[in-house]
Amino acid sequence: MTGQYALTPKVQTPNIAISRQAGGRNDHTMKRFLGRLLRWAAVLFLLLVVALVARGIYAFRDRVPGYQLDLKIDAAESQADPRPLQVGFGRVKINPDLADPKRPVWIAGFGQKRAATGIHDDLWAIACVVDDGHARLGIVALDAIGFFHDDVVAVRRACAEAWKLNYVVVSSTHNHSTPDLMGLWGPHPLRSGVDPVYREQVIAAAVKALGDAVAALQPARVAYHELSMPTDGLVADTRKPIVFDPDVRVMHFSRVTDASTLGTIVGWANHPETPWSQNTELTADFCGFLRDALERGVHHQGRELAAGLGGIHVYVNGAVGGLMTTHPSVTVRDPYLQHEYKIPSHEKSRAVGHQLAARLLPALHEPNVARYDFAPIGIRARTIEMPIENNLFLAAAYLGVIDRGHVRWKRMRTEVALLTIGEASIACVPGEIYPEIINGGIETPPGADFDIEPVEVPPLRELMPGRLKFVFGLANDELGYLIPKSEWDVKPPFLYVSNGVYGEVNSCGPDAGRIIHAALAELCREVTVEQSGK
Repeated sequence: MTGQYALTPKVQTPNIAISRQAGGRNDHTMKRFLGRLLRWAAVLFLLLVVALVARGIYAFRDRVPGYQLDLKIDAAESQADPRPLQVGFGRVKINPDLADPKRPVWIAGFGQKRAATGIHDDLWAIACVVDDGHARLGIVALDAIGFFHDDVVAVRRACAEAWKLNYVVVSSTHNHSTPDLMGLWGPHPLRSGVDPVYREQVIAAAVKALGDAVAALQPARVAYHELSMPTDGLVADTRKPIVFDPDVRVMHFSRVTDASTLGTIVGWANHPETPWSQNTELTADFCGFLRDALERGVHHQGRELAAGLGGIHVYVNGAVGGLMTTHPSVTVRDPYLQHEYKIPSHEKSRAVGHQLAARLLPALHEPNVARYDFAPIGIRARTIEMPIENNLFLAAAYLGVIDRGHVRWKRMRTEVALLTIGEASIACVPGEIYPEIINGGIETPPGADFDIEPVEVPPLRELMPGRLKFVFGLANDELGYLIPKSEWDVKPPFLYVSNGVYGEVNSCGPDAGRIIHAALAELCREVTVEQSGK
């Protein structure tokens, strides 16, 4: 046993030493591995930070760097040296290609993943060019949900110098049955619904329509109309206070030679979303039915129910914020077909268009209306910066869902304009403005986020010059809703209803309405001073 005990240390001691050496090597290897892992993690983290910053720089870049506009064309020169009025119209289809099932066309306006299944009626880019012999103004209306300022600049830059266009306005009808041109209605909330090929198609179509209108310029006369349009059974205001911009305003251009119609510019305020959210067919909605009725008349079962005017007709939407809409709860009666429609459908859209046509056609056919072959053009247009306080808008821009330029962090370039054409004035508003900012009726209701008196005062129509005062909504941009600051409401207690109101989620922020009102008010005052000769 003694020998056995004597041998034991000699056998076990080397094993302990080897074990310690192996453990040391394993510890060292593990430390080296962890060190490398941490270094790689740091590199990957740094690359991630760089990628995130780069993505932000790219997403919030200025798409049209250095673009700035401060245009002033006074009508005084034309008034001092009167020259004959010339007008031309042009139109180009903007139907998308639905042939490839792998490239679905996403319909804008309600929710995501609404793919177009067909084309019920054609979509158009329709242009009118007006020339007073001193200045030349181009107006394009698109059957579209909205068109960002960057895209408007692209249209302007693609116009030929030979066309001699001093200013171009591109507005959208805000149609909710047209392809997504803003990005918010793709297959899911994190993916844009805009097809870049289609966007380029629309830009090219707007340019061609303008070129066609320039080529069609000819001596013309203009008549001005303002017609009452009751809202009952036609338009609902889905957010208090109940304030509408109900009337229809028209500039009717006719040939000097035979008094036949060249075309019209028609302004009214209503969301073109009549077929509602389950519709998957592209359509120009009531805007298209109205234009068709003005041009070709109304026919049913081989009978002419109303005579058309011929010509080409431009529909421009107005103060639709609030929200002005032919809601599914509204029953619309077709005055020609004597049918009522409540359930959303294309037939209901036709009934809305016919309601407008039934009031317009008799007035536009009236021969004993004052017509003018002289209409001085005045133009005031200015780019401004709009602060973006809506974090959803910022996130959508960062993710590429909304693809538009920013002049700097949380600031977008947009544009306002005030135009005069003879007795008419036009306020070009880059979004969906609430009617109370235009016509008055702003409230400071209990529960609003800002306990202030109305700041968007006086109403813009009180400041606008001329006899016939148009509002072109979604003109040269789409900023979303332009809400009176004293009616802004995102925090409980909510105004009017217990579960909150709709609008703020699609607005740049509580100061957007105030900024646009102030910018347009300034232009109105400048024109008033100019016209007074002071």
